[in-house]
Amino acid sequence: MTNEAEVNPHIPASDGAQTVSAQVADSAVGPAADPEAKVEKMFEYGYRKSNYGPDELVTDAHGNPISVVDAMLSAEKAAAAETVTPHLCYYSPRIPGNTGSAIRLCAVTGTILHLVEPLGFNLRDTKLRRAGLDYHDMAHVVLHPNFENLVESMPNSRIIAFTAHATKLYTDIEYRPTDILLFGPEPGDIPDPMDIMAGPHVAEQVRLPMRPSLRSLNLTNCASIAIYEAWRQLGFAGGR
Repeated sequence: MTNEAEVNPHIPASDGAQTVSAQVADSAVGPAADPEAKVEKMFEYGYRKSNYGPDELVTDAHGNPISVVDAMLSAEKAAAAETVTPHLCYYSPRIPGNTGSAIRLCAVTGTILHLVEPLGFNLRDTKLRRAGLDYHDMAHVVLHPNFENLVESMPNSRIIAFTAHATKLYTDIEYRPTDILLFGPEPGDIPDPMDIMAGPHVAEQVRLPMRPSLRSLNLTNCASIAIYEAWRQLGFAGGR
């Protein structure tokens, strides 16, 4: 075995020994010994750093790590699938934690989640942050390269846009399993992309009531309220 001093003759042997000792010391107090330090290394301002090596988060039925994209549902299969709740669509979501929560919401309610690019995080390359997700959760997710692809792939669906600009309440709609409940990007202080939320492809615009002068609800909180209201109207089919 060679040390750094042997490989590089310009480094004294004593310096090489000190380097190895420092590495051992660092490993002893590294992420395993200090979980908070690991979190600080992984995240910045609450978001996962793009240059941080991802965990293998999604597994198949045998527990083997798999690519998030490989586990997803195709747009063709999503259009042909018989569902008991409306479809859920996030247009250009930006916060991975919200999308992770939406994936779990859709898994437990039998809802198909459509994610329309661009995303605010790199789903293809970094995989989702650990949220207890497995293959069966991801099998409810469809990735679309743009909004036109969603509209073209779901020609028989009615798109219902949830936006603060609406006058109709979300409870005034009779939901169908083929509907798509559309939500715009978060956070709430970003204006809705009105070409998406109010275009000719949108059949209805609805809103959730809130007290005046208060900030908007979390994206997946809103989606949960909407999905469960639709599922309630449809008799909680498939649930127990």
